[in-house]
Amino acid sequence: MEGITIDEMCEKLVLPFKTVEGRIQRAGIKPITKQALYPYETLDIIKNTVMGRPKKDATPETAKPKTKPAKSKPGKKAKK
Repeated sequence: MEGITIDEMCEKLVLPFKTVEGRIQRAGIKPITKQALYPYETLDIIKNTVMGRPKKDATPETAKPKTKPAKSKPGKKAKK
């Protein structure tokens, strides 16, 4: 059976064991065997993983400014 272990991924990615293990879990990849043997594609999947929260858009959404509706003056009827 062919695959790659977490230790081998750590060596190739030059990352700590816990980091690689966390990225694998976050990617939802399950081991092939009980000895934690993962498919070779796992290395490519976790290599380009971006950590942290996603960045906000630089441009604000086109939201209308909050304004209160105009109040009618007492004594005048609103036109229909």
